[in-house]
Amino acid sequence: MKNIQDINPADVYIASLQSGKSRTTMLSLLSNAVEYFDEDSIYDDFDWSRLSYPDVLNLMGWLYEENRAPSTINTYLAAIKGVTKEAWKLNVMSIDQYHRIKEIKRVKGNRVAKGRALSIDELNIMIDHCMANDGPIAMRDACLIALVYSAGLRREEAANLQLSAYRKSSSKLTIKGKGNKERVNPLNNRVIDIIEAWLDERGRHKGPLFVRILKGEKITETGITDKTVYNIIVRRYQECGLERLTPHDLRRTFATILLQNGEDLFVVQDLMGHASIETTKIYDKRGESKKIEAGRPLPL
Repeated sequence: MKNIQDINPADVYIASLQSGKSRTTMLSLLSNAVEYFDEDSIYDDFDWSRLSYPDVLNLMGWLYEENRAPSTINTYLAAIKGVTKEAWKLNVMSIDQYHRIKEIKRVKGNRVAKGRALSIDELNIMIDHCMANDGPIAMRDACLIALVYSAGLRREEAANLQLSAYRKSSSKLTIKGKGNKERVNPLNNRVIDIIEAWLDERGRHKGPLFVRILKGEKITETGITDKTVYNIIVRRYQECGLERLTPHDLRRTFATILLQNGEDLFVVQDLMGHASIETTKIYDKRGESKKIEAGRPLPL
């Protein structure tokens, strides 16, 4: 058994994260930070007890000079604060040292949000392109695209969906999002028809809703990964000759269309599974024209 002095507080912090993707992201950021703090050290042997308040401020300044987005800088800061908290709890960092770092403020400001919202025509082109072809792969891909858009799914959420999350009788989908938080989103009739067409191919046994399909269109019971979700959507938009898009643009489209239809921002926040309303606002792709339109009727 390791002595407490031999435990890497960064390892403890990484292990505390619930999402595999979060662990990968934070491990990468912490490795980059260690390289900045001490070019002769690596993540595994860095002495976190030596990390100081000025060190962290200098890192943030360097990231700013490197033109990193405020959100990226703040993610670095969150990772370092998480590690220093564990270092204090392991008695390898003083309470004063920890609190100085803890009190460092997040960077303010936002970059112009990346990505775009698709038109309904573009969405239908992708879905119809899949459904025009016979076979389970085409139907799975059509269902995936329809659900990522119509339920506002993250890639990981789509990959992890189980058949039990789908309720035809109530036209709803139960989604397990970040931090194991559940939300229930409604489904329209066309999406239900597409899901049913896919289930006719897949079968209605328990397990992942979206599964791997091998050569010869052999349907397995093994779920797909978030990387597969990405590859499917990118391949399909390229086949359709559409303007470049990412899977996350389907989620952006979900939020934008809801807002265009006059839905309350707080309702959209719930449907997106966001902890903060500020995150939801980033997904609003209605543009400046909507602001101008909103301001015209104001009385004077």
